[in-house]
Amino acid sequence: MDDTLYWIFLSILSSPSKLGLYERVHLPPKEICNTLDIDSLTVPEYIAASYGCEPWSAASEIYQTCKKKNFKIITFSDKNYPLLLKEIHKPPLVLYLQGANLQVPMVSIVGTRNSDKVSESIAFKIAYGVAKAGYGIVSGMAYGIDRFAHLGALKAEGVTVGVLPGGIDTTYPQRNRDLYHMISISQSSCLVSEYPPGIVAGQKWCFAQRNRIISGLSVATIVVKAPLDSGAMMTARYAIEQNRELLVCPGNAFDKGYSGCLELIKEGAALVSDFDDIMEILKSYSNSSGDSCSFDSVTAKETVCAESENGDFLNSVDLSKYSKVEGLILSHLSKGDFDIDDFIRSFSLGTDEVTRAIVSLEIEGIILRKGNRIFRKKSF
Repeated sequence: MDDTLYWIFLSILSSPSKLGLYERVHLPPKEICNTLDIDSLTVPEYIAASYGCEPWSAASEIYQTCKKKNFKIITFSDKNYPLLLKEIHKPPLVLYLQGANLQVPMVSIVGTRNSDKVSESIAFKIAYGVAKAGYGIVSGMAYGIDRFAHLGALKAEGVTVGVLPGGIDTTYPQRNRDLYHMISISQSSCLVSEYPPGIVAGQKWCFAQRNRIISGLSVATIVVKAPLDSGAMMTARYAIEQNRELLVCPGNAFDKGYSGCLELIKEGAALVSDFDDIMEILKSYSNSSGDSCSFDSVTAKETVCAESENGDFLNSVDLSKYSKVEGLILSHLSKGDFDIDDFIRSFSLGTDEVTRAIVSLEIEGIILRKGNRIFRKKSF
């Protein structure tokens, strides 16, 4: 048997901590197996339901199933195993992949399933810009913020990684089956799970396990919108435990959908008020790690073009990509900087909707707010 089968065998055993597996992961898997009392070993119920109770037989069937379905198997000792993920507490011994290998530095973007158009737009724009910078976008394939984070990266023709809460061949939720298809046929993105084919998705314990991988793969985690009791908060906690950068979008102080975000900011998470906030933190990581990602090209190129040579701001922006209020702000900026209160009165708009639009455009890096005035940025 090769090392892959030994690693699968170890990964499906019940009570891996009690067996002391994580203390011996630096050893060859065959050597680890030789220290175990094979006759006393069992597999968890969720593995037994699909592959039977006998560990060696189950491991062999998983191995053959992956070969037949063309799923990649990346083991803890594989050169393609993500280095950052090795650093977390109790890392997965085996990863199952559909798509490209995990070979770029990554940033996770997470948030509530109960998103709205504003938070979805922010997630999309952040993912687009970060993907253009050369980072992979990691999220959990859920509906809401996760979905728009993945879509933003795909729109940028960048890398996105969907971490699944079940077997590598399962689609959850079903409403996101189009997203699964887009990622699975992408030349640069992938789906990943620590669970083999056939394991049912959506069980509560699966989400906690999945969330530690989302943050574990990433140099930084960005929380877009999250109430206190959301799964995104669990991912944020994992990011803190794993000593990763944590960035948070503040949202509306009186919106319970952002209560988790505000709590994280109180605890010291970096506040995202401008797209440059994200880029500065990633640039710091790039400089300290020797990472080769380029920051000169950070711009949502299909959303905001470089300013035209004649200096006409409107010629440089595709207003059809923006909400009505965002479009009004950008159009108004063609005449120069302006006062926010004057703008609200001129167009008879609500303060909340204008504030949300300003925050969205600030995060994208198109405008700059100083006090009560709005300015356009000359470069992105």
